[in-house]
Amino acid sequence: MKKQALLILLATLPLFVVTDSAAADSNKPTTTAMLSNKEGMKVIATEESDSFARQITANIPNQNRKQILENYINSLLKANAIYSLGNSNKEPRLIYQVHASREGVIIATRSEQDKYGVQIGNKGLPVYGINYELESDCSWQEQLCWVFYPSPSQQKERWLEISYAPHAIGELMEGVSLLIRSLQK
Repeated sequence: MKKQALLILLATLPLFVVTDSAAADSNKPTTTAMLSNKEGMKVIATEESDSFARQITANIPNQNRKQILENYINSLLKANAIYSLGNSNKEPRLIYQVHASREGVIIATRSEQDKYGVQIGNKGLPVYGINYELESDCSWQEQLCWVFYPSPSQQKERWLEISYAPHAIGELMEGVSLLIRSLQK
């Protein structure tokens, strides 16, 4: 009886299917179903996308995406920071943080703990005129993964490094790519 009542209720709700704007930019289709009832309440359900970064930004206006993507990228970088062998309970040996400026530059801050203290360095990535599709790699021997700095030269330079986590590097690469695209608009 309850199942029949739910089906009848769902049948009375108008259903609209729209294509998400993020789907136009990807190879995988993303469909968003919007259900609304008589009171005007809306429920938005998005089909599974190819990355969590795409899912969290699917229904977010462009002006809010920058902050959401920054937070997501930084949480991935923190969760997968590099620790010295045998010191996983202490502070990380190497951690990155990104910040997107209003001028269209993504600044990656590298903080490395060594025997002399913390060494901090910044590397900026101007997003205008570059391809937003990034490359990454992992080394099981080094127990590291990294995103390459996008440059027009054929030389590949490590830009953002994390501990060995192939799935996380894919998410990190996707999040940074979406951030670049968001800043380029």
